[in-house]
Amino acid sequence: MSSTQVKPKAVKGELDLSNWSFQQDGAINLTGEWAFYGQELLNANEAFREQNIRYANVPGSWNSYPESFGVKSGQGYATYRLTVWIEPTANVLALRMPNISSSYKLWINGNPLATVGLVGTSSETASAEQFPRIVSFDGRTDRLEIVVQVSNFQHRKGGIWLDIKLGDSSDIVGSQLRSSAQDMIILGSLFIIGIYHIGLYAFRRREQFTLYFGLLCLLVATRIGVTGEGYLLQSFPFISWEAGLKIEYISFAFSAVTGYLYVYRLFPYDMPKILKRLVIGVGSLLSLYVLAFPAIVYSKMLIAYQLFVMLVGIYLLVVLILAVVRKREGAPYVLAGLTVFVLAVLNDMLFYNEWSKFNNQQLVPLGLFFFILMQSFIISSRFSSALHRVEQVSHELRELNTHLEDRIEERTEALRGANETLERANSELAKMENSRRQLMTNISHDLGTPMTLLQGYLEAMKDGMVTTDEQRNKYVRMMLGKVGGVNRLIRDLFELSKLEAGQLMFDYIHVQLKDWMERHREQFEMDVRAKGLRFESEYEQDPSGKQQVDVAGVMLRMDLFRMDQVIANIIYNAIKHTGEGGKIKLTYSYELESSRVIVRVRDTGSGIEAEHLPHIFDRFYKKEMSRNSADGGSGLGLAIAKEIVEAHKGKIEAESVPAEGTVIWISLPASLQV
Repeated sequence: MSSTQVKPKAVKGELDLSNWSFQQDGAINLTGEWAFYGQELLNANEAFREQNIRYANVPGSWNSYPESFGVKSGQGYATYRLTVWIEPTANVLALRMPNISSSYKLWINGNPLATVGLVGTSSETASAEQFPRIVSFDGRTDRLEIVVQVSNFQHRKGGIWLDIKLGDSSDIVGSQLRSSAQDMIILGSLFIIGIYHIGLYAFRRREQFTLYFGLLCLLVATRIGVTGEGYLLQSFPFISWEAGLKIEYISFAFSAVTGYLYVYRLFPYDMPKILKRLVIGVGSLLSLYVLAFPAIVYSKMLIAYQLFVMLVGIYLLVVLILAVVRKREGAPYVLAGLTVFVLAVLNDMLFYNEWSKFNNQQLVPLGLFFFILMQSFIISSRFSSALHRVEQVSHELRELNTHLEDRIEERTEALRGANETLERANSELAKMENSRRQLMTNISHDLGTPMTLLQGYLEAMKDGMVTTDEQRNKYVRMMLGKVGGVNRLIRDLFELSKLEAGQLMFDYIHVQLKDWMERHREQFEMDVRAKGLRFESEYEQDPSGKQQVDVAGVMLRMDLFRMDQVIANIIYNAIKHTGEGGKIKLTYSYELESSRVIVRVRDTGSGIEAEHLPHIFDRFYKKEMSRNSADGGSGLGLAIAKEIVEAHKGKIEAESVPAEGTVIWISLPASLQV
């Protein structure tokens, strides 16, 4: 069903929702004409009259019904019935039952599913209770027969005067949870803010307005807790319905008193003291009236409480307008906050008295929230003013001690600078010492091992253990291999030290990416295939199609020999760790946004374990899976490669999944040839 269509309404006790999808169209309020049986309590198993049936609009209180309905002035008992035609569904459906004055019992298709309070035919046999409920039931039917018995002898207003909502159980419960979360946030915030302001008053009793504002927050929070969802009544079952209603009315009356005292303490010169006593007196009398009489009596006086609150609010608005004209500190904030709060109270008056068909929720909590926001501006303004005065006094004290403070500041700054310099120097020395120790350890190991082997070979030859030319040649080849390894280590160390010191000169030339790709193919394809591996090389365009760059137009500025050294180290490492039948693939791409060429060397080898991956570019890191050296030698290969790439203002990184393969990629600055 389209959201622009008019939602179905009940007509003469029937509501056709056969074309309504709860999954697509959502939940719906069961509004319209319900069959109504005044002064009769009929359950689902009894026969309902088909003659002279009366129809009552739901939602709507009994107070608005004609006298012939049998529920004069909202008192009495009655039965509601509604037949709803729906499309059968395997989903669980639910009704969200609102507060119904002041007790009810619910049947759906003959099954009693909910009872709140005790329904009776007199004040002696009925007991009141109010809180919303969600009732779930099986949706595999095309007809819902909803029967609700209602009785009210304790409150001024009776009947179903709030919407009953029907929908999927998940939607109803989700909506209820969101509403409850919002209410609990507001309720908890009001309690916390109220206690906070009372705490401010406890530490600074001169600011009495914080005490009354804190009390106002607590009173409104308490009223919220016993109305609507009735969180306090549900959390504390020992609080009866009557006690909860008394708390609601007393909190409402004293909210006006504390609001008045709050403004009075903010602007005492704009408000007469005699009126303060009058407001306190009227608020106290209204509260005593609630304590002295039952709900059926004082609830009929609701209009008096509402008028009292509205008159106090209007008077405070006049006072605040004058305070703004007189440029009192904080007056505009209080005026804005109180205006919204008074409008929220007016909205609630329309809601509770059913004076507007378009108003179905109370807004006092939200109005007070805005009021609290304005209060925070007032406190901030006052603290800022106090801070400004403190700064002025501090400035005067600084002027008196200028020379002394200047000297102390100079000495302190000098000491601070010297301390920072020493800390930096100490940190650098510690790093250098640690690097030196690591370097010496690795060099000692990598030089000592081949020297020991050479000594062993020579002693074997000296002792006559080598007797034949074949053995002698074998030992000579082994010694030459070890000497070659030492020479490579010394060469790599020398090259790495010059790279790190920035002393190695680079011969930069402009190279076309296309030519560089062909150079790599010529240099490495035969070596890769000779190891029984597949070799691929390609230029990749942007897969989104937004960047189409011709490879022939991409230019790089590099030392070609040094960059070939980097690529060779990566590829030969990949060959070493890729088993026969695997694949090594070079891919090249150009990033238009960053003007960089990305070269990826991807293999299908053994991969690098996660614990080794962050260290593969470190000097002398030679774990089996680290790939820092293609020949198992010095452990400096990738460290040198990193220095060369970074000297080209590039970046080198690695990604790997053990047993699946490794990707080492290089990012280099590039440009497009015009």
